[in-house]
Amino acid sequence: MVVSRTPFRVSFLGGGTDFPSFYSKHGGCCIATSIDKYSYIYLRKIDGSFGFKNEFIYSKVERTDDDLSAIQHPIIREALKNEELSGLRIDYDADIPARTGLGTSSSFSVGLINSLYALRGIFLSRSANEQLQQANATVSSLTTQ
Repeated sequence: MVVSRTPFRVSFLGGGTDFPSFYSKHGGCCIATSIDKYSYIYLRKIDGSFGFKNEFIYSKVERTDDDLSAIQHPIIREALKNEELSGLRIDYDADIPARTGLGTSSSFSVGLINSLYALRGIFLSRSANEQLQQANATVSSLTTQ
């Protein structure tokens, strides 16, 4: 089992400059900091003996077979397709609710990717995680448009 804890962030300035429609014309910059509230990912392999290959627990419960395109949650779907992984149970929990403007989607994305890498024995450095957080802020904003 892999457990990840990823901090949420507060943006003081520059929110919205991570949208491609803005930064492609004007550039972008954001001043933010992390806070002492976290998202948690619990990830483990499952063998399919319960009649489904994957199980994802967040604000709803999804159970799927090997068809990753059938996954409804866009971040989970794209992360698993990118990593070519299946046979997983992913359980998400957080100290604060989604859609608060505190980077919940970014925190979830970073925690999920860190967990998927850790499952393979790959542990990202702090600077790699910071780059991943910045990249996922853009990805997360695209999935909510």
